Amino acid sequence: MQLHVESLSHRYGDLLVLEDINLTVQEGEVVAIIGPSGCGKSTLLGMLGGLLKPSAGVVKIGGRVPESCLNPLTYVFQDFALLPWRTVEENVAFALEHHAVARKNMAERVADVLCRTGLEQFARTYPKQLSGGMRQRVGIARALAVNPAVLLMDEPLSALDAQTRDLLMEDFADVWLRQSITTVYVTHNLDEAVRLADRLVVLTRRPGRIRRILPIDIAKEGRTDPANAVALRQIYDEVWQLIRDEAKDADQELAYAQ
Repeated sequence: MQLHVESLSHRYGDLLVLEDINLTVQEGEVVAIIGPSGCGKSTLLGMLGGLLKPSAGVVKIGGRVPESCLNPLTYVFQDFALLPWRTVEENVAFALEHHAVARKNMAERVADVLCRTGLEQFARTYPKQLSGGMRQRVGIARALAVNPAVLLMDEPLSALDAQTRDLLMEDFADVWLRQSITTVYVTHNLDEAVRLADRLVVLTRRPGRIRRILPIDIAKEGRTDPANAVALRQIYDEVWQLIRDEAKDADQELAYAQ
């Protein structure tokens, strides 16, 4: 499926958060949204998923919904939001329980996504027994269980330590290589954006406007190859130059507000 954003703007009262956003996310594409703190990244994601009604503009969804898709638009948040009294497989199955899925098919779906996310050995484990990275894997498995047409990810790795974040980035890249899912990935982490995205959408400081859209033409499977390190670093540096001054201003503004 595709997402089409046309002249999107949003206000919270008198505060203009986003202004005149125009963007198309193609089917199977991973687009990372990045920008200074408070530029409206999560607000934009909320409007894409229908959680927020824009003050102006429209979001259109195009293309065919896959036959086995149970939930076309599916979120993954930084908060794992797992049910502590349910095992891993029961937490994943929870996403299916409100759909007309036969018990056998539900078991097959759960087993499949646990295998794809490396959780098959932890199926009967409870969340409290898992590390933060493993709990986030459960959140990813739960999202994949409904076979989403569009995946909306809001800072999914920000609560994790650096090593765990690196491991999960590899997991995400592997998922997208095996299954083409249209994805909008909000992050403040440039390493994540450069490692995972097909295109980077750089927003200005509030009100967030699109400053630049940068394609990353290096295949995802080649981004850990040392031969591509210089080219990826150039993209990283280009994005950082775009947002550095505004990121500093936003940080000082937040510190002052506290």
